[in-house]
Amino acid sequence: MHRRYSGAPLRLVRASSLARYVRYLQLIGAPVGRLLERSGIPAMLLHHPEAVLPLETALRFLEIACRSVGTQQLGLEVALELTWKGLGAYGQMLQRARTLHQYLREGIAAYDGLITGQRVWLTEHGEELRFHVANANPPGIATYQAEVETLVVTIMKCRETAGPGWSPREIHLGYRTAEPLPDVEPLDGSRILRGGGETYFTIPRNLSAQRLRCGARLPIPASDPASPAGRTLPTGLRDTVQLQIENLLLLRAHHVDTVAETLSMSRRTLQRLLADQGLSYSRLLAEARLHRAVDWLENTDKPVGEIAFDLGYSDASNFTRAFRRQIGLSPKAFRDAREKVVPLDR
Repeated sequence: MHRRYSGAPLRLVRASSLARYVRYLQLIGAPVGRLLERSGIPAMLLHHPEAVLPLETALRFLEIACRSVGTQQLGLEVALELTWKGLGAYGQMLQRARTLHQYLREGIAAYDGLITGQRVWLTEHGEELRFHVANANPPGIATYQAEVETLVVTIMKCRETAGPGWSPREIHLGYRTAEPLPDVEPLDGSRILRGGGETYFTIPRNLSAQRLRCGARLPIPASDPASPAGRTLPTGLRDTVQLQIENLLLLRAHHVDTVAETLSMSRRTLQRLLADQGLSYSRLLAEARLHRAVDWLENTDKPVGEIAFDLGYSDASNFTRAFRRQIGLSPKAFRDAREKVVPLDR
């Protein structure tokens, strides 16, 4: 299904957020391919976790998936199965936190690099804090899944810090589902209120100062400076298209038709909207390729021929001509010039 972009700020979500639902649905034997197709989501998008898709499209998938497997608690079920690895680059960042307070504050600060159109925040209430989640889309079964998943993942981190017997004193769920939350260990003993529009849970203020009990930490890979992980997600069309191209370059899936499909619009619509802003898809593709090329030439030992292939050029000479046209130097000359720059001793 293709939707017309209205010019309003775009609401986006990383593919990694949807991928964990897909993995869980595969685990329980749900017809994931059919669910993705019905939602208008190309399956290939899930092969690059830092790519984006419209939040509305992701929520449509959650609603269809809930109906397909006959549950109104899919977000809870996914949260209970989630691991650090399942949180992708966002989880890697949170692994560095040493206290619960740092975990909460840094998670909140980086949340708009994971999703726009849903926000999290803390408020103070005497000896307690409240961790809030709210989605900008109208309340419904799909937004409920997204909110509850974030809520329960955070509750589990608090429980991991406080000890296995801890649960929030109170949990508020803004949307009232036809079925209540099931009895699960992280919520055992909590007073659960449903309806009323607000979604949050309470945390004792003194708990936030405690050190995290993370057990064995996953190895944190060296960051790729060209990766969009951790960046605030764009809200405008130009930056969104360029971000998507950068993400799909390595999959060699940067054709205008593919990028348009991942953003839930037709090629004709995408090209027209870009033209309205004085842009073209070919220009954005050239800029994205240049950005990647410069990063790889400066920060890696990738051979020029390999860079050309990874960027989708038919051969190294075409890449060299395009790079020289934009930079004024060949890729080799550019790399050699950068390597001659010696930083001053401090």
